[in-house]
Amino acid sequence: MVSTKAESLGFNLRAANYRIDAIRLARDICLDLTIEMMQFNTSDICGVLVKGEVSTYMALNTRRSATGKNFDCMHELIHYMFHDREQFICDAKADNHLEWQANEGAAQFLVPYQSFIPNYCKLYDSYYGSMKPDKAHKTLIAHLSQQYMVGELVITYRLNQLKQEIGQYIDGTPIDGIAITSAKKITKNY
Repeated sequence: MVSTKAESLGFNLRAANYRIDAIRLARDICLDLTIEMMQFNTSDICGVLVKGEVSTYMALNTRRSATGKNFDCMHELIHYMFHDREQFICDAKADNHLEWQANEGAAQFLVPYQSFIPNYCKLYDSYYGSMKPDKAHKTLIAHLSQQYMVGELVITYRLNQLKQEIGQYIDGTPIDGIAITSAKKITKNY
């Protein structure tokens, strides 16, 4: 569903240079949306979305990094595009189905497996062939974080969630033939 939406907006999910500025995207496609940067009492609150009949309001936490705000904005956009509730107060510790969907949707929109898996596999060989494993891992995560404009934690999460898919790709399955699963969806009964 998220991939279809991204492609309908003209994004090439397979592009090696794929990179989305979610705040700019939100301002470009959501004419009824006001985005404000606001300092919350804690960095655990990522964003707030309030959908109104005439306009919608989004607040992003200034205590979060630029890459954090990019992910948080896309997370709120997933709520905006796909969920019917009127209010969302999203924090880093929320664990419910709508928050899981918004996180997965934001991860797929910002770090689509269609470009991420081939990029990761290509870069893995070059980094691990030229550095010690610990340094290679850290450097590769930092590179991918910068490339996709998301935090290193998002890249680490994406690698963990896509382990089976990366294995399929390494075993020779074309990117369009990969069977997508989610470890969390498999382990929880959503």
